[in-house]
Amino acid sequence: MSKHIQVGVGVMIIDHNQILMGHRYDQSLDTGGIYEPDSWSLPGGKQEFNETILDCAKREVKEETNLDIDDLEIFGVVDDFQTDKHFVTIHVIARKHMGELQVMEPDKQDQWVWFSLDQLPSYIYTPSQKFIQNYLKINE
Repeated sequence: MSKHIQVGVGVMIIDHNQILMGHRYDQSLDTGGIYEPDSWSLPGGKQEFNETILDCAKREVKEETNLDIDDLEIFGVVDDFQTDKHFVTIHVIARKHMGELQVMEPDKQDQWVWFSLDQLPSYIYTPSQKFIQNYLKINE
């Protein structure tokens, strides 16, 4: 069991009151993060050594969705726990995106969908759910 805290970055891409969410493939492998297959999540992932938070956000979004993001803001930070795992998850908002949306990692996500903030899917990845709830609370 690792006793190391890891840093994760979740990105909420906002476009006309909609956010982009990916469906985590129900047979996906555990990549070392918070493991919740068959859930809907915001794009994001683990921060790498010598990488800034915003560079991580840009890299992860590009790797997962093929989109380039801009107009970034650090929104918040939370702790995420799962048996033998502890992540400090940094929430980043992206207000601009460019490019053609694609499923870039089909072994992790099987689709990307734009959801209205008032019509979200029912099973949302726990770290993404915290981000969305905090965002909605502040923007009521």
